[in-house]
Order: sequence, then C-alpha cells, then structure tokens
Amino acid sequence: MTAKEKLTLKNGARILLLPEEGAHSVSASLWVTAGSAWEQPEEQGVSHFIEHMAFKGTFRRSAREISEEMDRLGGGMNAYTARECTRYYAQTLKENAGRVLDLLCDIVLHPRLDSADLDLERRVILEEMAMYEDSGEEVAHEALCASVWPGSPFGRPICGTKDTVSAMTVDDLRRYRERHYAPSRLLAVVAGGFDRREVVELLERELGSLPPAQDPEPPAPPVFQPCLVLRKRDFQQAAVELAMPGLPRGDERRFAMMLFSFIVGGGSSSRLFQKVREEKGLAYSIYSAAESFPGSGMFTVSALASPKHHLEVIREIRDVLAGFSAGISRDELDRARAQVKASYILGLETVEARASYEGRTALFHTAELSPDEVLERLDALEPDDIDALAAQVLVPEKTALAAAGRVKPSKAYRGMYGG
Repeated sequence: MTAKEKLTLKNGARILLLPEEGAHSVSASLWVTAGSAWEQPEEQGVSHFIEHMAFKGTFRRSAREISEEMDRLGGGMNAYTARECTRYYAQTLKENAGRVLDLLCDIVLHPRLDSADLDLERRVILEEMAMYEDSGEEVAHEALCASVWPGSPFGRPICGTKDTVSAMTVDDLRRYRERHYAPSRLLAVVAGGFDRREVVELLERELGSLPPAQDPEPPAPPVFQPCLVLRKRDFQQAAVELAMPGLPRGDERRFAMMLFSFIVGGGSSSRLFQKVREEKGLAYSIYSAAESFPGSGMFTVSALASPKHHLEVIREIRDVLAGFSAGISRDELDRARAQVKASYILGLETVEARASYEGRTALFHTAELSPDEVLERLDALEPDDIDALAAQVLVPEKTALAAAGRVKPSKAYRGMYGG
C-alpha cells in the first residue's frame, strides 16, 4: 500500500489518488454528496432517479455505447444511491484507467436526460420498488425508519414513493442536479494501478471546468422516537426489527460499537445467533447492525422467523439484550476483536474495497486513521468499554419495534418497545 494523494481544484472539486504498487487493476469512482436525505418531500427519489438516468445516455454516447465500451474495457461499472451520497464506480485493467474515467465523467457530468428515456426508466424504478415490497426485511426496515425519524428526510425511502416517482419530470432532475452536482460536492477516487499524469489531467479537465456553486443547507440530524410500527403482509416469514439510538458519525466510541455489534449479532458465535438460532431454532436469519449520521445514529437487530414464532423471537431478542447488563466476558471481547480486525484488514486488501473505504472517509470528512491506528484503537478496548456502551444503547424505554408479515394486533406487542 503506497501513499495517498489529495488534490483540491479551484472550483472545490476534490481528487483522491490511492496508488497501489504492482496492482494490475484500477478502481475509479465519482462520489456526489447527493442522496435521499438532501431531497425535499415533493422530490423524494430524485437522487436515485438521476443515478438510473446516468446510464441511459450522454451527449457523446448512447446507452448501448456505454455498455459496449465498458465491455471492451473489461471489468464492470455500477452505481448506488444512499441517504447522503451517490457513488458511480468502475473496475478495469490498469492500462484502461484513463478511458474508464472518461466514461464515468461523461455519464455523471453530461447525462442527456431525455424524456423518452425517463419514461422507460420510471417503469424500471417502479418495478424495483415493487420488488422491495415483496421483501419482508425491506418493508419492516423502511417502515421503521419512517417511524423512528418522523418528518426527517433520513426516514424517507431512497427510491422515493410511487406518487413522487410517477410525477417526476426531466426538469425536476435537472433542477436537482444544478443544486447538488456542484464541484464542491464531487469527489473523484482512483485506486490501484494507473498513470498519475493521465488521470490528473483528465480529472482537472472534466471536473475543473464545472462552474462553482453554493452548497445547499445540510439536512438536520434525525431525532429518534421510540415506536411500534406494523405492516400486515402475506409473507411466508415475518420480519422483525428492533432499533435503539446509536452513535453519531465520528464518535470516538465507534470502535467499541464495532465490537459490541459483533458480540450482539455479528457472527455465528454471537449471543443472538447462539440463543435464537442454535439453542431455540426460532430463526434462520438474525443479526445486528449500526448506522451513523451527522449528529445521530441507530443500532438495530433484525430477524426473519415463521409468523407463529415471531413474537417469541422478539421476546428472546429482548432477553439477550437485557443480559448485557451483567457485562461481557474477556473471551467474548477477544473473539469479537479478532473477527473485526480480520474483517477490517481483509476488506482493505482489494483495490475496490480500499477505494470505497477511503472515498467514504474523505467524502464525509471523517477523522482519518491509518490501518495501524484503527487496529491500535481496537486493541486498546477493554470489557468495561463495551459494557458502558451497551448500557447507553440498550435502553428499553428508547426501543422501537417494527414487524412486517402476518402480524398480530398491536396489543400483542405490548411491553416489547419503548414510548
């Protein structure tokens, strides 16, 4: 792993170079600080719609030409939209770094946004939304976010709603791009093997030619509200999700959270997996996760179970979480630490993984720590650190609960959530 290099152009656009000596591949990506949390209520789903439309053609390339050119280069290209950002990325051989960057810049900075293409892609997005409606986990999580963060853009679905997507026009997409695809909100990341001069000249030409623009006001941090939310569906399995306030982005305790989440439900030796799946046989899928945002965060436990057992699963989850009041053992801590460290290091072994990690860190201005520093923070943690975090996070009165599937009347869930 060689030294990274950061460049900031006059108009505010940023470039992050992550050269890897001996790498035969390159990962190129363009990050945009534009996601569902930046949208107004009437434009829900516009960030995701723009991401889709980027691949429908530019003023230089048709959609077919984009696909054929990427195939000729070898590798692949894709994109995703999240709450706070959109990422367009590609991987190919190192000798094609300049060509794949030219392709990425073209689709991100110069999309054609044709009305006929928009109508066709609208159908694709509506089908995508219908697919999510067939997933119990997606339905439960989306309902949970909307209820724990009422009125906040963080609680809105990334894809938008049927009404907003159906009403969206080319002009809506263009207006949103004008506000949010400003150079100060763009970050180009190139990792692996590449010719520095070629890459920098291309990015300076493409990104540097954009006129500067004023950044919009950032969304306010979401405020967590305990709640119960039920979605009745005829799913074969019931999806349940419990949520509690987590840690805001950049919190020094995030390393303790990594270990805590693993101990709760991060692997086959975790407390939830051992109790709910191995001992009780109540659920095939059960896990925990932590999300962080500016000024806010959320810790969740999710499970899939048969409808007749899902209430028992919720009770078992609550019992497992209550058991953390007695503290964790040194053995639990050591097992979690070994797994989290291995996962972290192995995750940085590939060019794409490093590009994703470093890009996200740079985009959100998170405190930068070297891999050695991260490992040192993990090694320094003691059981008391995890116990203190657990005591703060696992508060029954602050717990939210969502369930989707063949749910019971709300009174059946009494005492299983806060509020």
